Amino acid sequence: MSSFGNRVDGPGGRRGAVRSEVTIVGSAVTLEGSRSVLVEDLCPTGAKLVGHDLPPPGAELLLRTDELAALGRVAWASSDYRGIEFERDLATQP
Repeated sequence: MSSFGNRVDGPGGRRGAVRSEVTIVGSAVTLEGSRSVLVEDLCPTGAKLVGHDLPPPGAELLLRTDELAALGRVAWASSDYRGIEFERDLATQP
């Protein structure tokens, strides 16, 4: 089961990973093509994206920005928003 975005101690508590609110332009690349996205928050284990026609939960993608290229999987979807869980923890990558 995915742990991205899940709180470690229930509602009102802390999340498992500290997120940073950001505004970063990027792209979500899948086998079906590439879509422009806006990264709204980011942590070592995942990101929250907003964009049109993004892939459904379970889909694999490559998130690319000027400073980041990370493989991940869509953990959740709501309207034009997607939660992405990275394949590897960014904090442990060289």
